[in-house]
Amino acid sequence: MAWLFEITIFGYLIFAGALLIDMLTSWKRFCRKPVVMSIGLVLLVGWVTIFYGSFIEPRTLVVRTQEIVLDETPEASVRVAVVADLHLGPYKDEAWTQKVVDQTMQLQAEVIVLPGDFIFSKVNQVRFLEPLEGLEAPLGVYAVTGNHDYLDDAQQEVIETLTRLGITVLENESVQLDIQGRFITLAGVSDIWFAGQPQETMEGLTEEQTVILLSHNPDAILYSSVEVADLVIAGHTHGGQIRLPWIGSLAQVPTKLGNDYDKGLFTYGRQQLFITAGLGETGPRARLFNPPEINLLTVRY
Repeated sequence: MAWLFEITIFGYLIFAGALLIDMLTSWKRFCRKPVVMSIGLVLLVGWVTIFYGSFIEPRTLVVRTQEIVLDETPEASVRVAVVADLHLGPYKDEAWTQKVVDQTMQLQAEVIVLPGDFIFSKVNQVRFLEPLEGLEAPLGVYAVTGNHDYLDDAQQEVIETLTRLGITVLENESVQLDIQGRFITLAGVSDIWFAGQPQETMEGLTEEQTVILLSHNPDAILYSSVEVADLVIAGHTHGGQIRLPWIGSLAQVPTKLGNDYDKGLFTYGRQQLFITAGLGETGPRARLFNPPEINLLTVRY
């Protein structure tokens, strides 16, 4: 489907651009025709919006910071970098991955998490992951799979590549992070549309522990077994990719939670849910009022 969006985008830019050039070169003929000038204005606004949303904003990498408090009287904190939804393939490649790695390493996070969707749709796109070898953090770099990582039967290749690059892939399992003597449990569930087992992932964990769950799909929070998690970190929604001020996402995000939980920090029952807008695109290559983001979370507990 990517090729269809590409043809549509480039077709509009060429067609509308040609009309606008014709109007500018024949200004005296059109300037006294309000209807024609109105059409020209609409074409111009559309051309600028599509060009910016397709080629400028998707390449504009931003860092967003967020403080998350898990305890009424927190005694410790940890800095967590979130790098999600790279969707490497037809729109973004190894150069983009390197740019993301360079920016992430400047944040000096103690933990780096990657909540899935590393590729766009083809197994050979895993070659664009190589720069991820440059990710390092004192407490480790952890990943889970996303739904796109299962397309073209790519999941094993994705997992093996990430492991070779020094990234720990959590497949329905958890690890203990020792932060100056205060422990956090980081659990990771595989994509819940495919191999995810939330109950298996959370088995043996208790409410007395500080538990962070890494899940590609934020709908993991809907599972009763996940109630033990204090915080769920997810991606998948892309924040809708195309947004408008005060309105939010123009598209329906692909979750049961819906557009009320499209990106940012939310309270869900007693839990907290953080959803990143991520770094890549699917469907159209466009982003609008929603640039690719790396998130730096300061989690106090």
